Amino acid sequence: MTTRTAQRKCSIWCLGAAALVLILCSKTSPLFVLNDWMDANIFFTMGKSMLSGKVLYRDVFDHKGPVLYLLYGLSWLLDHTGFTGVFVLELCAFALFLDFGLRAAALLRGTPLHPAWCLLPAAAVAACRAFAHGGSAEELLLPFLAAALYGLAKCLTAPRQMPLREVVLHGFLCGCALLLKYTVLGFYLAWAAVLAVLYLRRGWLRDLGKSCAAYLGGLALAALPWFAYFGVNHALDSWWECYFYDNLFLYKGDTRSALTLAQHLWWAVRDDLPAALLLAVFLLWAVAANHRGAALATLVLAAGLAFTSLMGGYLVYYGLVLAVFAPLALAALPQKRPAGRGFAILPALGAAAAAAWCFLVSPNRALRGRAAESLPQIQFANIIRETPNATLLNYGTLDGGFYTAAGVLPPCRYFCVTNMPLQEQWQQQRDLLADAAVDYVAALTGDLQSDYPAYHCIASQTYNGGEGEVTWYLYAKIK
Repeated sequence: MTTRTAQRKCSIWCLGAAALVLILCSKTSPLFVLNDWMDANIFFTMGKSMLSGKVLYRDVFDHKGPVLYLLYGLSWLLDHTGFTGVFVLELCAFALFLDFGLRAAALLRGTPLHPAWCLLPAAAVAACRAFAHGGSAEELLLPFLAAALYGLAKCLTAPRQMPLREVVLHGFLCGCALLLKYTVLGFYLAWAAVLAVLYLRRGWLRDLGKSCAAYLGGLALAALPWFAYFGVNHALDSWWECYFYDNLFLYKGDTRSALTLAQHLWWAVRDDLPAALLLAVFLLWAVAANHRGAALATLVLAAGLAFTSLMGGYLVYYGLVLAVFAPLALAALPQKRPAGRGFAILPALGAAAAAAWCFLVSPNRALRGRAAESLPQIQFANIIRETPNATLLNYGTLDGGFYTAAGVLPPCRYFCVTNMPLQEQWQQQRDLLADAAVDYVAALTGDLQSDYPAYHCIASQTYNGGEGEVTWYLYAKIK
């Protein structure tokens, strides 16, 4: 089998494994009526607003990176009122993560791996608690991190420098990742430091300087289009304020300390336990097999990633980025594969085991196959669509998915209330209701008409989206 054919086979297996686990575990899959996770719906609203002519941060507000919104916006082009496009995006991202991880493990192992082994890390990652609902920024970061890990594995296992064109590519991917969610900065700083030490130990001082310049050039290539986008739209200050200043100085109020980091790291291991165990298997193998350099480099990368991803606040999906190391455990597999005809059925058995694990263990298992009528997003959307060109405000909380299901654009910059301590988001929403400037209001409070008599409640529905029971209310403006 030629190298190109083997790589194609590996990619097909990784895509199939991604489809198998995500269709059972992600709330963006066809087995779920709608991904009602508030964060995913914020990303969706930001993305579709961007591709509909609104300017990120200036006209619509959230605090993730513009690359994330661009990806969601492109997904919106495939499905205006659902997550079909996001599911396709997830499939591609997860398959790339598995592909790069499998290749890195094979390099460190020194011999090829059957691509069916990608099912092991696929099921371990997709069914863990840290995977959460599906469509998180952390999940979409995995292929970027895995590509960097694969590049490092090539340098560790070959006595030659990384070609400058690859260095530029890694710099570009680093820039994209940092503009998707900046908390992976520690991983890329550690990656650059490990490569610099490797170059110095091998006496490639002059090439190190060239590589640093090429890497920074790749970073610039990733950032320049966004400087142009925000510059042309006179929104550079909004970009700086929302993505950089607010995230660094306003987001959360957690004390940043070594104790905080240790506690959050423990929680991340708990929430991503199968992937953490796979990482431990790789480290034990690397030490036993005299690959101490690879073990040390992996620990440095994991420490850098944990430092910037877990030092501040903690939510269950933050630790998912650590799953990038899970496929490395495949390097510890026995070099000698079983012989005989029985071996041919092992991939099929592996796929069945992965499917069973995801079906039974995924935190979203109870939400598969819900009837559309059981979701307030669908019920309210049917009502809202009865009014031509209806306007809607998601009041007082994160984006509940009503903009998505109804297929409407947000009416203002603060289209929902985020966990940023910004009083102006509340004030803008209250002003809109005081002026009766929108047709409908979706809220988690049942007495809105007492403060805003221009609105009356026309529908309500209680449901559980996986994070506890809540009741949504739909208000309409009195004609």
